Amino acid sequence: MADPRPLWRQAFDSAEKFVGPKLESVVRTDEFARATALSFQAQAALTRRLNGVTAKLWHLVNLPAGTDVLRLRAQVGALDREVRRLTLRLEQEQQAHRVEERTDDAPDQPDGRPGPHPPRGGTQRAADS
Repeated sequence: MADPRPLWRQAFDSAEKFVGPKLESVVRTDEFARATALSFQAQAALTRRLNGVTAKLWHLVNLPAGTDVLRLRAQVGALDREVRRLTLRLEQEQQAHRVEERTDDAPDQPDGRPGPHPPRGGTQRAADS
């Protein structure tokens, strides 16, 4: 019976059986771990250096750098949270004030129900001529 796996998979599995154990032995060494850590540190240092250079170039042409945009986004987020907090506080105080007004008003009806509300000062339409 023929192997149902595609030809590329058969080739990969054959190579993996030969190379896999040797790679496993290399990957599990302390030297490999140190080399990997050093490569990550070098990459991070290069990225920081490149970001610094590009930020200076953007500032030379009077444009914001990525760090400037990130700082502004953080500030806008903080302002948004503060506005939401103040809005909620204002709504709570307005609601408490409305409840306080209702309880302060003396009831106009003998059964204890509040009387009719005074008219609101909304805009009025001009009379048609």
